[in-house]
Parts: sequence; structure tokens; C-alpha cells
Amino acid sequence: MIDLGKYLEPYERKARLYPALICIFPIMLGVAVSFKDVFTALSGLVALAVSVGMLQFLANLARDRGKSIEATLFEQWDGMPSVRFFRHRDSTIPSPAKMKYHAILSKASKIKSPSVEEEKQNPKQADEIYLSWSDFLRGKTRDTKKYNLLFKENIGYGFRRNLFGIRWFCVVSSLIGIGLTNAEIIMGKQTTDITFAVSLLFSVYAVVFLFVVNRAWVKVVADAYTKQLIEAVNA
Repeated sequence: MIDLGKYLEPYERKARLYPALICIFPIMLGVAVSFKDVFTALSGLVALAVSVGMLQFLANLARDRGKSIEATLFEQWDGMPSVRFFRHRDSTIPSPAKMKYHAILSKASKIKSPSVEEEKQNPKQADEIYLSWSDFLRGKTRDTKKYNLLFKENIGYGFRRNLFGIRWFCVVSSLIGIGLTNAEIIMGKQTTDITFAVSLLFSVYAVVFLFVVNRAWVKVVADAYTKQLIEAVNA
């Protein structure tokens, strides 16, 4: 058993590598079911793959796909959550609490808070102020021990965003897995309980990626992370 913790930091491992491993899981299991000798040989190559940085490569692939769809997500959500929540016109945070956060961040960051009227007249400029506050907060919350809950929410968001970014690869992977699992049947051999069970598992896997892993699924944790980030003002 390879200890992945030796090779990657917690965020990189959980938010980037795990989505990639989930994606290739159907193919690996399909090979294990139908081509046991090949799977045994592949298992022996895993340690070599780790030593030459293959885990880092997979983690970066998932991360790049996740980052590539992030701008589209923010556009569909009416802006980055950590910008949207600060807007006067947004109702996610109660107005009294929002006014308190505006006052604290204006003083701490030395970037003046826009009024309701100023936001209405120039929403783009107001968003730039809110983005600056968000960057300021992220810079102040780098300590993952002190802000452990925030760090966990950030990992959760990264995991879901990256998994959503590669979801079509995961659907294709499940179809390949089904094909590999049923390779012996295609070659004229009888089906087995294991073949049936694994094929059913891959079918459920594909359904999950088609109907569960979506924008709303990512947004839930994006909003949760943002709330924790803003509440760090009180720390």
C-alpha cells in the first residue's frame, strides 16, 4: 500500500489527486476483473509511476481542468462567491452582519467600502473592491492550523470543482470500464456474478457523474467556503 501522504500535501492530494484517481478507477477495476495478469503487472508499475512523478502529473491534470471551468461557473453564479456575498444587493449575508464586515475590512485593508449608491452607479468598481477584500482575507488566513475549518472547506471546494471539470472523462472511463469488464462475454464466455456486479457499479458511477456532479453540487461548497472565509474577519 502506497502512502500518498508522503508524496503530496493534503490539499494537493485530496482536491487534485483524488478526483484523478476516481476518474481512472473504472478502467483499473475493469482490467482487474477481466485481465488479472495485466492488472498484476500494472500494480507493480505503480511504485515506479509514483517515483517518477506520475501522481503529481495526474493531480495537475485534474487541477487544470477544474481551473478551466471556474470562470464559467462564476459567470453563471453571478460572480465569484467571495465577491458576490459582499454586495449590498446580495442577501446571502444578513445586512447588519454585512455592514460590520464592510467596516472591519475597510479599516483593516485600507480600502474604502462602497456605499449602496456607489455600488449601483459603478458595480464593476465595487466588485474590484470586494475582490481586493477577498484577496486580503485569503492572505490573512494562510495558517491552516489556525483556520482549519476554512482549509477543509477549501479542500472540499477544490475537490468538487476539479471532479466537475473532469466529469465527462469520468463518464467515458465508466463506459470503458464496462467494456473491459465484459470483454470475456464479448469473446464468447459466460457472464459471472462479479461481471454483473461490477458492470452495475459502473452504471451507477456514470449516473452519478451525469446527474449529481453538476454546477449546483460545486456551488454548495463554494458558498460554504466563502462564508468561512468572511467569518475569519471575526478571528
